[in-house]
Amino acid sequence: MNFRILGLVKLVKLPTFLMTATLVACSSGQGTAPSESREHVGQARSAVIKGKNSIAAQDSVVLLIHYDPSGGEFASCTGTLIAPNLVLTARHCVADTDESAACDVDGTPLAQGVVRLNHPANTLYVFTGTERPDFSQPNITPAGVGKKVLDDGGKNLCNHDIAMVVLQDPIPNAKITPLRLDGNVIKGEVLTAIGWGVTDRTPQPDTRQQRTGIKVLEIGPDDSTGAPVPSNEFQVGESICSGDSGGPAIASTGAIIGVVSRGGNQTQPDPRDPSSGCVGAQSMNLYTKIAPFKSFIMKGFDLVQAEPWLENGPDPRLLTPGSACTAGEECRSNLCLIADPKTPDALTCASDCSVTACPDGQTCTPEGEAQVCRATPDPAAAAAAAAGTTTTRSGCATAPGSAPSSNLLAFGLAALGLVAFRRRRS
Repeated sequence: MNFRILGLVKLVKLPTFLMTATLVACSSGQGTAPSESREHVGQARSAVIKGKNSIAAQDSVVLLIHYDPSGGEFASCTGTLIAPNLVLTARHCVADTDESAACDVDGTPLAQGVVRLNHPANTLYVFTGTERPDFSQPNITPAGVGKKVLDDGGKNLCNHDIAMVVLQDPIPNAKITPLRLDGNVIKGEVLTAIGWGVTDRTPQPDTRQQRTGIKVLEIGPDDSTGAPVPSNEFQVGESICSGDSGGPAIASTGAIIGVVSRGGNQTQPDPRDPSSGCVGAQSMNLYTKIAPFKSFIMKGFDLVQAEPWLENGPDPRLLTPGSACTAGEECRSNLCLIADPKTPDALTCASDCSVTACPDGQTCTPEGEAQVCRATPDPAAAAAAAAGTTTTRSGCATAPGSAPSSNLLAFGLAALGLVAFRRRRS
């Protein structure tokens, strides 16, 4: 079965911001901006089918615009910020590719899906927030502009429809999303799709859309339904369509498990109804898993010098144990505690040993409702403390806070003199 690429949506009216942005992002002499643009990789279809408005908490999902004045290309996709300057998306959103692809269960291309050159990175623009920018207005500024396009070297979209865009600068106060880089997608698990394409109600939604409750139907490699699902992909039913390409599949843990690749409902869409090719029980849509691309994704993080937010793990931008803090929300453990009773005003992030084991030399210690890693006490000091004594350097002990009597002191000096005398005579 040949699936349409759920990709770049053609926009007829050129946004005003591109007239200005081109002067900044491109060198002079690249040509004038067209009054109309042609779609280059994908067909205009509906976005998240039967969805609802996305919320601000999902602002890591971004609108990804491709505009190249030299070729008259202008279209949109979806992506997700996984670091303040790193966007995860689909390969066909950032490259010149065929508009559809058919793949065998082992990932062998059966028809089309060819990947040609990547787009110049500085023709890729990122817009954040839940509301679509009014591109008819002047001085619309993108939140980010591409610096480098990263791919895994695949020459066909089958099993390889994934890419990343490094931005020229980190986006301030960016929201990012965790990743499932270890472990497979699970058949039957429920995910949320988030995207920026047209909907079944309007060709250009004013608000980013989401659809919850989507079940994973098949996990590649699978050929049980007659529609092959390659090993690096998984299949869902009615949910997404063109314009959602590159958008995330979010698991119940909040982690990304895949990015939108391609799909359809085995019909030719009605040009008067852009959602007609994506609705109904016959809809089959494919996501690219991200876990098989762990090493590729980690290279992206290395390049931008960032740490990934892993599924069920802490936000890597938070403070590590031992770092000075003022409140729990600053710490990966959410624990900002007194490190030393002698300096009660000095707070540091503590290690939460209810989540991870303590390192060598530390013991898991209850402190209120928390379980905290603290330095393991010296056994001799602990025994002395339990006996109500204080250990001195000489190994003798006295009552806490007491001083030796004058008689004991005289006895000690006399004994030392006797020892010295005997040594001189021997």
